[in-house]
Amino acid sequence: IIDAADKYSIVNLKLEAEVAYVKSTDISIDNAMDNLLYADSRNCALLKEAVMNFLADNHSEAAANISFKDCPGNVVKDLLIAFGRNNTNDANGTIVDDELTTLSVSALRRKLDNMGLEVDGSREAMIESIKSHS
Repeated sequence: IIDAADKYSIVNLKLEAEVAYVKSTDISIDNAMDNLLYADSRNCALLKEAVMNFLADNHSEAAANISFKDCPGNVVKDLLIAFGRNNTNDANGTIVDDELTTLSVSALRRKLDNMGLEVDGSREAMIESIKSHS
């Protein structure tokens, strides 16, 4: 469904299908890279973020068992953001750094929706849209 909705630019269907996919998929070390590369190829920011968070939470096992040699540069940047987001919490678990680059995809989409802007696209595209309309 995601592929067809993306192909025919049916944004709401694509976003709903992506949410359903994320909720129904158990991300594991075995499927993390497949899901990550698929999410990157289809601009599925929520799926991409879910995989990134999984990798950040399981970084030792991921480093030992997953090859990142063919990983696109933009994906490596997103991985670093996911690791950084995990480290921006204070001792009470509250977010200290509220810059756009550390916001979750859901938070970026809420900001865009509140501004009346398009909510589909990559993390970079969403951040750029917020910046250009602020």
